[in-house]
Amino acid sequence: MDSVELIGRLRREGGFRLLPLLGETGEVAGVHLSRFLPGGCLDVVQAWDERWAVFARVPDVFDAGAPFESPGGAVVRGPFARVVAPLLPLQTGLVPVRR
Repeated sequence: MDSVELIGRLRREGGFRLLPLLGETGEVAGVHLSRFLPGGCLDVVQAWDERWAVFARVPDVFDAGAPFESPGGAVVRGPFARVVAPLLPLQTGLVPVRR
């Protein structure tokens, strides 16, 4: 599955919103995907190409005293397909059926 298909699945099946990720000169350099989860977490995926992406799950909190300080959370880096695979729902049609 290529990155365009993965982005489509993340939006349709995973509930992610899509924004362009802009480079230093304002050109589109990648994608920024985000979704809010029940329980107060925010999932963020940023991908520059199929070889480089990063995922973070962070608490959905705002500290007015330190607005740019990272609240901590889980971070995964690597190829786009590997980074987003755990975020997609399982496809039941691909699971072998035991008889």
